[in-house]
Amino acid sequence: MSDRRNWHEDVFFGIHYDLHAKATDTELGAEVTAEHLRERWSAIRPDWVQCDCKGHPGYTSWPTAVGSTSPGVVKDALRIHRDVTAEMGIRLGMHYSGVIDQRALELHPEWGAVNAKGERSNRSTCRLSPYADELMIPQLLELIDNYDVDGFWVDGENWGSAPCWCDACKTEFTVRTGIAEAPTEAGQPHWAEWLAFQRDLFCEYVTKYTDAVHARKPECLVCSNWMYTIRQPEPVTVPVDYLSGDYTPNWGAARAALEARMLDCRGITWDLMVWGFTRNYQIPTSPWAMKTAIHLKQEVAEVVALGGAVMVYTKPHRSGWLTGWEHEIIGETVDFCRERKAACFRSTTASEAAVLHLDSHYYTCNDPLFNYGNAIQPVEGALNALLETHRSTDLLTEEAALARLGDYKLVVVPEQTNLSQPLQAALKKFVTAGGELVLSGAHLAEELPELVGCTPGPAVETVQIAVRGECAQLAGSWSLPVPQPRTKVWYGDCRNLEPSLEDETRPVITSRRLGKGRVVAIHGAFFQNYFAMHFPRIRACFEDLVADLDIDWTVELAAPSWIEVICRHQNGALMVNLLNRGTGETLSPQRTIVEDLPPVEIVTVAVRKPTPPCSVVLEPDGTPLPWNYADGIVGVTLPAVRIHDIVAIR
Repeated sequence: MSDRRNWHEDVFFGIHYDLHAKATDTELGAEVTAEHLRERWSAIRPDWVQCDCKGHPGYTSWPTAVGSTSPGVVKDALRIHRDVTAEMGIRLGMHYSGVIDQRALELHPEWGAVNAKGERSNRSTCRLSPYADELMIPQLLELIDNYDVDGFWVDGENWGSAPCWCDACKTEFTVRTGIAEAPTEAGQPHWAEWLAFQRDLFCEYVTKYTDAVHARKPECLVCSNWMYTIRQPEPVTVPVDYLSGDYTPNWGAARAALEARMLDCRGITWDLMVWGFTRNYQIPTSPWAMKTAIHLKQEVAEVVALGGAVMVYTKPHRSGWLTGWEHEIIGETVDFCRERKAACFRSTTASEAAVLHLDSHYYTCNDPLFNYGNAIQPVEGALNALLETHRSTDLLTEEAALARLGDYKLVVVPEQTNLSQPLQAALKKFVTAGGELVLSGAHLAEELPELVGCTPGPAVETVQIAVRGECAQLAGSWSLPVPQPRTKVWYGDCRNLEPSLEDETRPVITSRRLGKGRVVAIHGAFFQNYFAMHFPRIRACFEDLVADLDIDWTVELAAPSWIEVICRHQNGALMVNLLNRGTGETLSPQRTIVEDLPPVEIVTVAVRKPTPPCSVVLEPDGTPLPWNYADGIVGVTLPAVRIHDIVAIR
């Protein structure tokens, strides 16, 4: 990050529009007027607006001199957006598609990325092609020079990138690494080096256009959509100004819970964009439908509670017309957010549990270059298990973990392989000092025998774990290790799903003391199972396991599993955010919109505090809450939790 003034640090709520202009458009900008934009924005008062300039088809929606303007442009809508945002004091960002540009590849097929079979892409450009120098950067500078835009949100970036086997890429790979031949598939020699090289090319490409923008207008900000999020967990090296992503149209609250925690650990200003509309993706002809206000509020609550900025994405009509009633829903959503801004915006974490998401593991099993595949499922499963047992939890990269492990009481490493030596040493130090460490995976006894106190045993495909008089059955890769002296068997494999037939000679979960702390090893795909199906018995097993660690949690909750707790610090107060993740109806792929969110009644919060509080207040209303104090515990009972309520303790 540079010392330039970063306006994104101050913005809180924005609106995103994109059109992805096409060759077949006929009326782009026809109904855009200054009066129309003022009317739509006056009630919402967005801090910034992102509007369309070039989408994935590659045609521009402004009259460009250096690319392909859509033949459907009948009015320069971008000029009107610039004039009105300047008049209203609103920052203007551009939605610009980067890696993905179909029109550029129609005109320059030689710019296309080449797959392992030698086939040119007609969708994604190669990072060593002239695309950035001859088209992208000239267009970005044209937008700065002609419209004085305030920023670029570059879409179709890491998630649109794939390895390229063109001659230029293969030659450069050899030059940089000395490896004569580029591999073509996983399992071949130097596959990891090949993918790392391709990721480096992507980062160099983003650096190139970011530097060009900053050189032309230093205060113009650059964000590469989804860069340094879950998809890209390595340390930040590219000089982007902020981080952002647009989470999925369906089940957005679940995506936000994961991605917002990753962004929050980065130390860079960030936002997440909620899609205002959704559809049934299983039926291609399913129409788009605007979500209800209550649905949007539930989805943005995750971002607000975690201290981030919020954007709502809504589609204008091809003519540029902005539908009135949809903007009324956005207005109700922004009111909900702004009510909570003082209590939440730019707050800092007070979580006592953390889940690690490690690039050393992720890049060995994700969908290259930067897409999830199945690689993050154990991470998401571990986060869900903690949230659904009411533990305020952070998500940490290795870089963040090495800096902050000592801030936590419990650290979970969910089915992560290839732990670096510095991280192994840091985890051992964390436990020795009194931390509690939970690791999972069939690889533990083989890769980390000293840390977990076990040596490898036979592999099995299913295990059965006794829990509260019943059994949880778990599939996937498991190991039955050989415990070493001073390592205890906490759970053995059961036979016939009978707790009474538990066999401790077939260890499934082991524990060993290390200094003042403890290492608990779950020798299989525990969190992968929980991600796949949130079975209550698996959750109960995890809850009991954590309870056996005897951690003195600062915040405890008595509530159903769908009440999520997020603990933050804000202006000297402990903010206990309570989020209602339930719904009043059964959701399914055919029913994706939340219509009702019944309040959860009688939620009890217990906060460990050495002295009585000065005040306990319910935010955002500012209503004083009745509380009691005994044995170092502040007790508060809320009559109900609606969507997002905050207990502020000072």
